[in-house]
Amino acid sequence: MGKSQTIRTVVEMLIEKHHDATVEHNHTTRVDVRLVLTINGLRIGIESQGKLVRESLDLFVKIGCDVIVCATRTSGATVNAVNALRGFNVHWLEQPAKSQPHEQVLRSLIMARKIVERVEALIASAEPVKALTRSASA
Repeated sequence: MGKSQTIRTVVEMLIEKHHDATVEHNHTTRVDVRLVLTINGLRIGIESQGKLVRESLDLFVKIGCDVIVCATRTSGATVNAVNALRGFNVHWLEQPAKSQPHEQVLRSLIMARKIVERVEALIASAEPVKALTRSASA
């Protein structure tokens, strides 16, 4: 419960903090989100819809995402697709499955903050985009 809302909140928090983030491959609906954010030269693929994870993972790898954030259940095809990724360190964060609706909103927010903290650490450790500067002398 709350996976899509958690991922949507992650996107909102990252865009709010990084006004200069660029958005590509944006396929967002009222409920779900799939997009790529580029922040400080780091490409972050984000997918909330579990049944599209395989398709999204293929896209994110193909376009060279450095970080992928996605929602899965605790087992099944989406978990297998994530575990099959090569070249990525997978970090699982498990959200408690059962709660009352009013508790779920808070749990989703707490989980979104945990995810953003991890992504922010990766952004901070990424080398800044190098700008080409030229100077002329007489």
